[in-house]
Amino acid sequence: MAEDDAVLADPLEHREGKGALDFGVRAVRNGLLTAEQLDEIRLHQQASANLGQNLTIKQIVLDRKLMTEDQVARVERTQQQLTQDRERKQDLKFKGYEIISTLGEGGLGSVFKARQVSMNRLVALKVLHLQWLNDDEFRKRFVLEARIVGKLSHQNLIQVYDVGREGDYYYFSMEFVDGRTAEDLIQEAPRRQLEISRAVDIAIQMVRAINYYRDFDIVHRDIKPSNIMITRSGLVKLGDFGFVKSKLDKELGFEGMVLGTPDYIAPEQALGKEDVDYRADVYSLGASLYHMLTGRPMFNGTPSRVMLAHTRDPMPDPRVYRPSLPEDVSEVLRRMLAKDPNQRYSNLSSLFVDLEALRDAHKPKAPSKYEIGKSSIMRALNIEKSRLAEMGDRIKALEGQLGGARSMVRMAWGAAAGALVLAVLFLVLWLAL
Repeated sequence: MAEDDAVLADPLEHREGKGALDFGVRAVRNGLLTAEQLDEIRLHQQASANLGQNLTIKQIVLDRKLMTEDQVARVERTQQQLTQDRERKQDLKFKGYEIISTLGEGGLGSVFKARQVSMNRLVALKVLHLQWLNDDEFRKRFVLEARIVGKLSHQNLIQVYDVGREGDYYYFSMEFVDGRTAEDLIQEAPRRQLEISRAVDIAIQMVRAINYYRDFDIVHRDIKPSNIMITRSGLVKLGDFGFVKSKLDKELGFEGMVLGTPDYIAPEQALGKEDVDYRADVYSLGASLYHMLTGRPMFNGTPSRVMLAHTRDPMPDPRVYRPSLPEDVSEVLRRMLAKDPNQRYSNLSSLFVDLEALRDAHKPKAPSKYEIGKSSIMRALNIEKSRLAEMGDRIKALEGQLGGARSMVRMAWGAAAGALVLAVLFLVLWLAL
């Protein structure tokens, strides 16, 4: 089960509006169908209903030979067991915890929102389904997840607080994360494609997590968008260590066992190799980044076909689905998704540097916006009017001064002319005498 269930219901269930006991959801959860196949089946089911045919998902998968009759029967048994388990959980109580609500259902267990009484804090309480109680593999894996992750402490990992047993139920409490999964962000993004800088920033924070737990000889083996949580503040956290591989505990696993999610599984995992290391997580992170950028997983088909494609088919050109994607992004993806682990990033510092360069190179440029309020505009206009009025007054004053000067000149000329006339008259009289 994904740790994203610690906050929201399964993204598949959230997207389709289906419950955890739905046949299709359970088939996907058990790796018998892909989410894309279930989307197509539902569309076919709806189209058939419009024609008056009430086909069930079971009928469609059998008609298309997507599942065998044994696989269908197995999913139906799981549905029945989960129904009985859910009925018993109605009055479920755990010492030291107050259950508030159900957050989600997964393959291994259920997750409840609860309050840890002693610490007075909200937690996510993960409880193993009763159907796995007598299955040593799943029961031990459930406890192992809690034990291993409980030893880790990093800001990019969901923290485990406590592990225990109450009656027939195994449980562990973990950090309650208020946020969304990368899967949710994909579904909400235009064309289901995240901005380059945002997708790369998520990958950068995941690299920090991988670099931390690698020192504990841990391999997550199930990095995918639904296991990557993003808090409201933008902090990215990796959860669901249900498929963890660790040298801290060798109780589980054997060579040839295939663990992981088909859409994001590393080739060496798909082949069941034992010497899987942190580079498998680099591959899964690359496959997740590919999905975040293109809006779709790398390969289509049944789970077995998808896993086979991961082992032998080259990475599909992401620019087929997003033509504007720059070449430098494709180059980093190609290196993260190399089939041979030796050709991937073996130095996580180099991967970190390359991802940081991508993020910085493709940050969206903020548009220049000059928002001027109405009052500011009116104030500017009034200032200009005042200036114009002042200039008009000055011009009038100058004109007035100029008019006065002209009058004085005219008076001077008049006085000069009068004096000249008197001088001429005096001269004439003097000559006459």
